[in-house]
Amino acid sequence: MDFKFYRYVLVLLFITFPLGIFPKTWPDLEAEKKIKVYGSERSAKFTASNIFYDVENWTNHYSVRALGIYRYFDYPKAKTKSIFPFYYHIQSKSDNREYKRILNVNITKEKESIDQSFYPFVFWGKDTNKSYLTTIPFFFLSSNDTNSKLGFPVIPLLYYHNLETSGENKNYYSRLLTFLHFEINEKQGFQEFSLFPLVYYSKNNYLFLPVLLYYQNQRSNENEYWMGPIYYANNKAKEESLFVGFPIIGRYRKPGIEFDLIFPFYLNYADVAGDYHINLLWYTKTNSANVNIASNDGSMYVDFDFGILYNLVGYSQRTKVLNGGDQFKKTNPAGLNDPKLIKKREFNRDSSENFIGYQLFFGIFSYEKADSKRHIRLLPLAWFTWDEASNDNVVLLPPFFPIWFSYQTEDLEYKILFPIYGKQKDKDSEFRVYLLNFYLTEDNKENNHKERSYFWPFINIYESDIGSGHRILPFYIHKKEINDKNKINNTYTLFSIYHQKIGLASNLTEFLFWPLWISYEDKQFSHSEREHTVWITPFFYRNSRESRARTNLFWFIDWEWYKEQDLNLNSKTKPAIPLEYDKKLSHLLIFPFYKTNTSFSVIPLSFNDWSGEEFTTFTLLNYYKWDRKGHYYNFLYLIESENSEVDYRFRSLGGLLWGFEKRKSEIDRMTFMWLGYDNRSHQTTFNFFPIVRFADAEKEKSRMYGPFLYYLYDSEEEKTEVMLAGVGYYHNKTKTDNQYSTYILLGVLYQEKTEIERGYIKRGSLWGWLWEYQTEDNGYEKFSILKLFSYSKEVDGTKRIMGISI
Repeated sequence: MDFKFYRYVLVLLFITFPLGIFPKTWPDLEAEKKIKVYGSERSAKFTASNIFYDVENWTNHYSVRALGIYRYFDYPKAKTKSIFPFYYHIQSKSDNREYKRILNVNITKEKESIDQSFYPFVFWGKDTNKSYLTTIPFFFLSSNDTNSKLGFPVIPLLYYHNLETSGENKNYYSRLLTFLHFEINEKQGFQEFSLFPLVYYSKNNYLFLPVLLYYQNQRSNENEYWMGPIYYANNKAKEESLFVGFPIIGRYRKPGIEFDLIFPFYLNYADVAGDYHINLLWYTKTNSANVNIASNDGSMYVDFDFGILYNLVGYSQRTKVLNGGDQFKKTNPAGLNDPKLIKKREFNRDSSENFIGYQLFFGIFSYEKADSKRHIRLLPLAWFTWDEASNDNVVLLPPFFPIWFSYQTEDLEYKILFPIYGKQKDKDSEFRVYLLNFYLTEDNKENNHKERSYFWPFINIYESDIGSGHRILPFYIHKKEINDKNKINNTYTLFSIYHQKIGLASNLTEFLFWPLWISYEDKQFSHSEREHTVWITPFFYRNSRESRARTNLFWFIDWEWYKEQDLNLNSKTKPAIPLEYDKKLSHLLIFPFYKTNTSFSVIPLSFNDWSGEEFTTFTLLNYYKWDRKGHYYNFLYLIESENSEVDYRFRSLGGLLWGFEKRKSEIDRMTFMWLGYDNRSHQTTFNFFPIVRFADAEKEKSRMYGPFLYYLYDSEEEKTEVMLAGVGYYHNKTKTDNQYSTYILLGVLYQEKTEIERGYIKRGSLWGWLWEYQTEDNGYEKFSILKLFSYSKEVDGTKRIMGISI
C-alpha cells in the first residue's frame, strides 16, 4: 500500500463518518454526561473500572464504557448508545426526541417531524403538513399543504418549479436556465412570462420589450403605453388621460381641464375659468356634417353639427321633436337673468331643449342661443350672457346671426361690430378689440394697468404701478415686477433666460444660454463682496470679486489672483483712508504643473508645500515633512523615519521588519524582525529567539532559553515551567489555591495533578494506564497497575483488591 491508498481511505472515512464525529445533539440531554467524577466519588459510583471497561451504577445512573469505542448511558434524561465511529443513538425519556446514525445513514425524530439522510448525498423528511427530498447535487423537492417546489440542480440554475395552492385554485411557476420564467393560474390562465432580456409580460399588468423601448401597462383602472418618444396613459378611476409625442405633440384630459399642443403651432386649453385656442397654421380637417338623435326626460331631440376647415366656420343646432310629457318648469329668481360677464359658459346644448350656436375663425367669435338664454363672445373678451325674458337694453342685428351687438348701462358696456370692433367695459376696467384680435387694448384702474396686444395673444405690451412687460410668442417674453422690497426683471427666449433682482440689501443678475450652456452671474449682498461669474462650458470659466479673481481654460489651465487685504483685513473694519494692496498670485495650473505661493506640484508625480517653518513633499511615492522641531519620512511604509524634540524613530512596515526608537539618551527599541530590545510598553523585552528571550514587567517575568529548551513564566497569579516545548517537562501552579499539575514526557513518564475538592492528588505514568496512585484528605487511597490490578482504601476504611473487599 502506498500514500495514494492512505489518502483515499482518509477521504472515504471523512465522507462516510462525519456525523459520527459530530452527531446530532440536544444540549439538555448531553449535559448530564459531562459531569466530572474522580477519586473517592468515582470509586463509590463505579462498580468496575479497569483498562478494558468501566461500569457506573448508582441512583438513576448506569453506564458502560468498553475498549474506548463502546459507550452506553442510561441517565435520568436520556439513553445513549454508541460504537465509534459506526453507530450512535440517543433517545429522550421525557419527550419524543430521538437520533440514530448507522455509518452515514441518519434518522432524527423531534415532536411530529422525521428527518433522514444518506450523508452527504440524500436528505429527506416529513412533518405533520410538509415533506422534502434533496439529492446533492441533482435536485430538491419540497411540499406542504399549500405549496410544492422542484428544482435542479440544488441551486436551481437549470430548472425550478413551484406549485402554490389556495383553496380550489392552483398557481404554477416555472423557471428554465434562469432566463425563461412563466406563471400559470389554474382559473385565470397564463399570468406572467419573461425571457431575459427580451420580453417581460404580466397579464392585466404590463408588457415590456427593452430592445424595442416598448412598455405597456394594462391594469384594470389604469393603462400606460410607451414606445420611444410616444407615451400614453389613461386612468379610468380619475377619468384622466395623457398622450405625449415628445417633443412635438401633447394631449391631456381631466374633469374640468382640457389641453392640446402641437409645438409650436397649435395650443388649446380649457378649464373651469376659461378656454384658450391658438392655431398658427390654421390646419384643416375634413369638412363634416353630423345628425344625431338624443333623448332626455322622455323627450327626443335632433342634434345637428356642421363644420368647415376645423371650425373655421362652425354651426350647431338642437331641435325638440317629441315632447315626453309634463316638463319641469325652470324658474329663475329675480336678478339671475340680468346681463353679466362670465369666464365660463353656464349652459350648453346638452342642457337645453332648443339650441343654435355659431363659431367663426376657430372660436374667436361665438354666438349661442339656448331656449331663452343667449351667449356671445369675441376673443379675448369675456362671455356676455343674458336672457330674452328680461327687459334689457340688448341690441342684436341681425337676430339670427348678429353682426352688431350692443348693450350699455351705467355699470356695464359690451359692444361687437363683427369683425371690426369689440368693446367690454365695467366700473374698473375697459377692453377694446379691433379687426378680430389683431389689435387689443386693456385699461384697468387697479394698479393703473394698461395693456396693448397685436395679433393677440402673440404680441403684447403692458405696464402698471407694480410692473410692466412685453412678449412675442413663442420667441420672447419679458416681465418686470416691483414691490416694497425688490425690483425683478425676467426675460425668456427659446434659447436663453435672463433674471435680475434688485433689493434693499442685495443685487442679483443671472443669464443662461442653452444648449451650449453659457452663463453669467453678478451678485452682491450686504455681508459680502460683489461677485461676477462667467462660464462658457467647457472652454472658459471666470469668477471675480473685489479681492480676488479666478480663471479657467479648458479645465487644464487655471489661475487666481488676490489682494492681501482679503487675508489680513477684516471686511467689517475699513480704514478711513483707502489703502492700496499689491495683487498676488494665489495659484497657477498648467497641467500637470501646479504652483501656489507655498507649493509646487507635478501632478501626479510630485506634490510640494512649504511655509516659513515647514516643508512637505510627496514625490515618486516618497513622503517627507520637515519643520524646526524635527522631520518625518515615509516610503510606502517600507522605510519610515521620524524625529522630534524628545524622540527619534526609524522603522519598516510599522516595526515588523525593523525598528529603532530613542528618547534623548535612552534607547527604547532596537529590533530586527523579532530580534532585539524593546522597552516601549509595560514590560522590557530582550528577544534573541531561538537563543534566549527575557521579558520583565512590574508584577511578572518570563524567561526562555534555546529553541524551546526551557521556558519560565512567573506572576502574582501563577507560575509555569516548560522544558523541550512541554514535551520533556511541564509544570503549572496557581498561587491563589496552590493547585498544580506536572507532566514529564507529556505524562508518559510521570504525571501529577491536583483538584480543589477533597484535597485530591493523582500521580502516575502513561496517563494512569501504566500505574496510578490517588489520595484524598479524607483518607481515600487507590493504587492501580495497567488498570488491571488495583488496591484501594475507601473513606470508611474498607480495603479492596481488584474491586473485591478484603
